[in-house]
This record gives sequence, C-alpha cells and structure tokens, in this order.
Amino acid sequence: MKRTETQKTREEILAHYQAFGYAVIPDALSAEELDELNRLVDRELAADPDSWHKPIEGAVGNGSLLLKYPREMDRFVRHRKLFPLIQEVLRGEARFAQFDFRDITVERASGSAMGFHRDISWYGTVGGKIWDPENPYKSTYACVIYYLKDVHDCCPAFCLVPNSHEYGTLDEAKEKLGAAYEEVPIRGKAGTAILYNITTYHTRKGGKPECAHGRRTMHNYHSRESSAPLTNWATVPEELALSADKDTRLFYSQWTPNQIKYARDHYKQPVPSYYPVKSIK
Repeated sequence: MKRTETQKTREEILAHYQAFGYAVIPDALSAEELDELNRLVDRELAADPDSWHKPIEGAVGNGSLLLKYPREMDRFVRHRKLFPLIQEVLRGEARFAQFDFRDITVERASGSAMGFHRDISWYGTVGGKIWDPENPYKSTYACVIYYLKDVHDCCPAFCLVPNSHEYGTLDEAKEKLGAAYEEVPIRGKAGTAILYNITTYHTRKGGKPECAHGRRTMHNYHSRESSAPLTNWATVPEELALSADKDTRLFYSQWTPNQIKYARDHYKQPVPSYYPVKSIK
C-alpha cells in the first residue's frame, strides 16, 4: 500500500492506519467546533493562567478542562467522527486515558522541538505488550491530535516514523526499516486530526525562526480495557465517571490510584465497592 498525505473515508483511514500506524483526517472538526474550542482556550489562558503548566519544550498545557467542563469536553473526547475509528483500532475496548490542550506562542515556536520518543503506560505493560501483535491495528493505546489552528510549513509540526512501533530504539528502526525509514512531518489546516499508535516513534518538529503563527492542539489519548492505564495523574469528573449512562460509565472506568483518591475526596456519591478505595492513602 502506498502512503498518502490524508485519508477521508472510513475505509481509507483504517487501511492507512493498519499499514503505517497512523492516519490523517482533514476537516475532522467543524468550523463551529473550532470556534468553540479556540474561544475556550483563549478564555482559560486569560482567566486562569495558573492552571496551565509552564512551558515544556515551548508548549504550555492544561489537562484539567475535562474536570471543569465535563459534558462539553466529553463531546470532544468521544467525538462523533473520530471515536468510532478509535473503537475500531482498539478492538471495541476504548477507555479514557488522558485529555489535554497545548499552546505554543509565536515567540516560542522556534524553540519547541522535542526528541523522538514513544509513549507507554506509566505503570509499565501488561504481558510485556507495548504493542499488540494479535490486534490487526497493533495498538494497545491510540491518540488523536487535533490541530486547532492552521499548521503552516514554518510552524511546529507533529512528526512520526511509520511502522516504527516494534523497535526498541530509533536507531534500530533506522537499521531494520532501511529504505522504508521516513520521518513524516504532518501539517494541515485547522480541524485536521492525526490518529496514531502511540508506540510509534514520534516528535514535534520545531518551528522556523520566522514563524508567525505558533501552534495550538487538543490531545486525546485512549487505552484499552485490557491494557494498563496510561498515566498516573488523569482524573475524571463525577458526572462522567459515575454517569447513569452505562456506556459513559464504562468508558471512564479505568481508574488509577490517583483517580480513586480524587473520587474519595471530591465525589458526592460513594466510590463503587469494586474500586480498592480502602487501599489508597
């Protein structure tokens, strides 16, 4: 199969993901959704700057907006266009893992480069599986990055190495992939979504010194029911975690010790007995 820049139909998206470990979906967010999200980020940056972490490799970030706006953000965590695709690549086992926004100003754009890395669970792996050879999509975790503003040639850009998920180091990927080794920067208009296997080596390419745009993104990570939680810090609001809707409750059910403690200390309803709340200090 030939690698293409974007994929539009469900069949194209899933085939490209299966072949290369990622897919690029243009116009995943509507103009109205982009306006809503950019207004939200602008408002939160101005009104509550302390809730954004200090610049890390050029980007400030906020992982607390799901707690602050549960229903509004859940529409994007389980987005009408992308969530069915996420469920497919995670074999119907998708669970909430992490949700955050990141913003790079024009002034920080040229200093925003990261090193190549891949993401695995903070808790390690289950059965030694960083990626799943029994899953046709090879994924134990998946992420969607949404571009909230246009990413031009001069801008910081997400970049990955297709089919690098099974290699222990980037050098090994270069050696084993040979001529197939590529570092693919992904640029596109606001509303573009990148769906990828997080154990694929990836990075953020820094912007050029003359960049006049910066970058703004929304990051939506998912684990599988059969995989360990991705982070040790992500917390879920009571409205979603203890929702009366079974599917919502199930999706937000992969609790970490930090989440159990948060629920114990902040929820109005009692923590369900199947969570080991008594073992949490």
